[in-house]
Amino acid sequence: MNTDFRCIDLQVASRRFESWNQFVRQTPDYSIGVEVMDDTPGHVGHHVHFDHHAGVVREVTMSAAMQAYLAVRQGRLMQKWLQYRCPIPVYVWNADQDVCLAVFILEYHELLEPLHADPLLRWIVQFNNKIDVCGGLYPVDLTEVVRNHFTWVFEPYHRQRMHGKTLGDAGLVKQTIRQVCNRLEDLLLGRAGTAPITARPEILYTSPHGFIIADEKGDPSSRLVLAAQGYTNLISLICTRPNGRYTYSVIRGSPYDEDVFQVTRLIEAFQAAEDLPSARIWGGSNMAAGSDSELGSSLPWTRLRDIAEPIVEAAWRTNQPDVTLRAGRPKVLLARPAGAGADLHRVLEECGAEVSCADTDSEACQILRAGASFHSVFVLRTGRETGPGYLALLHAVRRDAVPVILCVPQTDGGWVDLLETGVSAVLARPFRHSKIRRLLNALPPISSHPGSRELAAAGR
Repeated sequence: MNTDFRCIDLQVASRRFESWNQFVRQTPDYSIGVEVMDDTPGHVGHHVHFDHHAGVVREVTMSAAMQAYLAVRQGRLMQKWLQYRCPIPVYVWNADQDVCLAVFILEYHELLEPLHADPLLRWIVQFNNKIDVCGGLYPVDLTEVVRNHFTWVFEPYHRQRMHGKTLGDAGLVKQTIRQVCNRLEDLLLGRAGTAPITARPEILYTSPHGFIIADEKGDPSSRLVLAAQGYTNLISLICTRPNGRYTYSVIRGSPYDEDVFQVTRLIEAFQAAEDLPSARIWGGSNMAAGSDSELGSSLPWTRLRDIAEPIVEAAWRTNQPDVTLRAGRPKVLLARPAGAGADLHRVLEECGAEVSCADTDSEACQILRAGASFHSVFVLRTGRETGPGYLALLHAVRRDAVPVILCVPQTDGGWVDLLETGVSAVLARPFRHSKIRRLLNALPPISSHPGSRELAAAGR
């Protein structure tokens, strides 16, 4: 197994460079930085910095690896600079998958400079670019990610990430990058394996205003899992450090949610609440930011929740569309397990519904049989169980032609037994205001027969 680099001299900086001036002043000519500077990416004289974090518009800035890929493939960067310095100093700060891939591209430039690059490597570079631009919250087919060896290639980084960034870990960073490069080399030689996605992120908090706080459990694949489940705005607990401090990311998966989930405002508020206000703990771009990877944050996730919720709620209320529900103030019966469904209840009320609650299907059935009239019944499921209470409830609502909206954790194909019972529409988490509003607006008057097709379309 290869343990050395031939064309590059890999250097792990003891501290990030604060600016271009410092980077140029403290490194020799023909030096390359990869996500190692708190300044914009680009090319200054005989220095290059590949990055997509500071001073950029995230959604139109390529990942560091894609920048390196174009510099090597189209710009012949390594071919030109190796004439003047060999090996070329390459400075890094950590060993995330974008950095590892960029280092591989620089070291193995001769494989990429010919006209036709390897299609598997090209797929990994292009896919890495997409998920990095989106801060990891890119909706994907998880099976495809495994089948194309992406998770296997970056498995050494996944293991290293569990430890978090610490002072003096240059050896671990170099070792991780080398191991990923070895796996990329194996990929090109037809020796690649596969690694299943085993991430099970824990949702710590679900805001009624379109964001969640999640514990990644140290696994970067957690964001792919969350994206596949439909989440787009995220405050992510990456790890808790041995000293009790925390590493976080703040990610807006869509650039078009900027009116509500304002990353810049959030990190400014988090920075102001830190125990070391003079230290630059929080930073990043307009779509993806976070706490310093080495120093970490002093704030537990509950404190972030308490800071973020009023900021996001105020922005949400300011930017709500002026929509008048066709049914006026629709009356909704929410049947959910006792203590569950607070997020759904809140969103229903904030979208204009008058909500009555039942703790069981049987209780909801009794309420309907007692003569109460509703525009619709929302049935929340936390598991795939069915029982006599559920079937009796469906029979009761059919009698009065009341639409039933089935609310489930996710539409992953395992709800066939419930979907075949004749519900009018299906709603999956996250329970967004836009989805709820469309469903409520599609409700017919209480005396009319429900338009199930219209409701089903509204729930999508």
